[in-house]
Amino acid sequence: MSDAPHGYSVEVSSPCGEDRSITDIDARELLDRLPSLEAAVLGSAARSRSVGTRLEAPARQVGGALCDAVLQSAIKALYLSSRQKAQEHGRRLRMVLRVRSPELAALPWELLYDEKLGGYLCLHHPIIRYVELLEPVSPMHVDPPLRILGMVSLPGSLGQLDAETERESLSTALKPLMDEGMVRLDWVSGETKSDLLQALLRGCHIFHFIGHGKFDDHRRQGMIVFADEQGREDPLHAEALGSLISVAEPTPRLVVLNSCQTGTSHARDLFSSTAAQLEFTVPAVVAMQFPVTDKAAVLFSRTFYQALAANRPVDEAVRTGRIALRADKDDSLECFTPVLYQRSGDARIFDLTSPRPTTPPLVVVDEVNRLAREAHRYRNTEPSFPQPPPPPHLKLQAPPKTATSGGTPRAGIDTGHWVVSLAIHPQGRLLATGSRKRVQVWDVITGQSMWERRLGGWSTMVNAIAFSPDGSRLATGSTDNLARVWEMATRTMVAELAHGHFVNAVDFDAGGRYLATGNADATACVWDLDTGTRLLFLRHPRAVKAVRFSPDGHLLLTASEDHNAYVWDTDTGRQEARLPHRDFVLGVAFSPDGRKIATCSQDRTAQVRETETWTQLFQVEHNGGLRAVAFSPDGTMLATGSEDGTVCVWRADTGQALVTDRHNRSVNALAFYPDGRFLAGAGEDKVIRSVRLPGTEE
Repeated sequence: MSDAPHGYSVEVSSPCGEDRSITDIDARELLDRLPSLEAAVLGSAARSRSVGTRLEAPARQVGGALCDAVLQSAIKALYLSSRQKAQEHGRRLRMVLRVRSPELAALPWELLYDEKLGGYLCLHHPIIRYVELLEPVSPMHVDPPLRILGMVSLPGSLGQLDAETERESLSTALKPLMDEGMVRLDWVSGETKSDLLQALLRGCHIFHFIGHGKFDDHRRQGMIVFADEQGREDPLHAEALGSLISVAEPTPRLVVLNSCQTGTSHARDLFSSTAAQLEFTVPAVVAMQFPVTDKAAVLFSRTFYQALAANRPVDEAVRTGRIALRADKDDSLECFTPVLYQRSGDARIFDLTSPRPTTPPLVVVDEVNRLAREAHRYRNTEPSFPQPPPPPHLKLQAPPKTATSGGTPRAGIDTGHWVVSLAIHPQGRLLATGSRKRVQVWDVITGQSMWERRLGGWSTMVNAIAFSPDGSRLATGSTDNLARVWEMATRTMVAELAHGHFVNAVDFDAGGRYLATGNADATACVWDLDTGTRLLFLRHPRAVKAVRFSPDGHLLLTASEDHNAYVWDTDTGRQEARLPHRDFVLGVAFSPDGRKIATCSQDRTAQVRETETWTQLFQVEHNGGLRAVAFSPDGTMLATGSEDGTVCVWRADTGQALVTDRHNRSVNALAFYPDGRFLAGAGEDKVIRSVRLPGTEE
């Protein structure tokens, strides 16, 4: 849902089709009702049944208005068809709200109500507020125990919560898993920000806060209220809280805020609520959009964790908590207080029943015989297993020399979408981009889109894109767990390779026969595109973010969220080197002669190393995390792209800065043109910028 000239645009993607409409919902009028609605929510928890029923009227009115605005005739039909289709497959429909308008984001969508659809929709299926951030979420494979860090902070000037009761309830709910050694529950020893910092340095997977929250109307941002050394109120704004939580290693994948007003947004700022702001740090946040009673906070917390302990996805665990609140007092409105914010397409962020054993990436284990048990597709057929072992080495040939376009690329091409991935055709006239649900190929001189392919799924992001060295094929990797290969001449898809989770990276070898993929399930794979056979399966500790073949094909360079880059021998699958950074490694590159590699990281640095001993030659720095790195075709220059909005070009032998090009927002991808005269970069400002490189002036 987003702003439109005559109202708000509602765009729907569902298992049964897509549609869009314009709604003239009066967001301001509904926002004006929120104070009385908050009073009704609290009042319904304390009043008698007859009074509670009368208090529910404003909730139904607001929920009905929201439902009428979104589920208009054709879209309502899609909703009903999708719900039925989910039931036929034994699944539960998930309603994911991607709200781009701040006014709409501040509305209580959990109240969606239609009597003919069964009443409140959130009691029938999960409702998730999807926060549209670039970085998709990788699954966290946790070696037991799953570590939960709890904190109680009750400054003396604020009303007391039943903190000890909730602490006891949380411990009781988790006791079976604690007895099995699957979960460990630790508590912050004090109530101050310093106490939390010390505890976070020991790391955790879930952070659970019990206390109070507020909303700062002046700064338009939510706050959590800690205590200072004297026991007085010491509020911390959401942005700073996210920075504080980020010091944990591992960083929490889930934050539960059992405090009031942590889900409250300002109508002028999409990320104003505590929960939404924390999405920059953690992939899932459960918060409260209205003041919550102690009893409701305790009951929701206990039921929510019991559902997680039963291995339910986090969205279903929230729905289970709602139902527990509704069942406890069926005329209470507190079941609509919890809000789930999420930026992951997969709500199952932990696997408690079958944790993966520790597998350090020293020597790859040959898992070819296991492939028969994995669901994957290739040209709609399944290969027989076991597959033959990889050849003695991937016999690769240098790519044929191709002519460049000879023209001057357009300085800026407005794609209309965040650009997540980018590749330039070997002949230099075409450029391919990946964004949400779209693969597009552009003419770099005219700036026109030559062809486009739309992928299914409401959140599918095209994370990776690459042309084959001869330019005949285009490969993509996306968050629908698929790598795809298209023939450029016919514009048809010729291969579809399924993976266990998001495909974050793709790269062709120099001969174009083999494709490497990097995946959010912490693996990198090498595929033979002629046969559909997977030749190598390289396990990492955490998600793989980038892959690159060496020019001769004997090595594969990978980047991982475990703060390391790895070098693998493609003949044996043996790890040759581990190259450390201080944060996620997001990009890797080989120099054209294979004598150097470059790695870039969220730690704001790019490192250049020689490939004989893997000794670091130099490093360069940005003011923000680095998303992309590349060598020029002649190997004399290195380019880096950063979330600080800059593309920098450096000498590849010394690290001396040569050029800086500024974008309006984060730069996610870059590539040199094959003739070495221009560099293309793109990212969240939706514009592909091509800049001339020094020493190439005509």
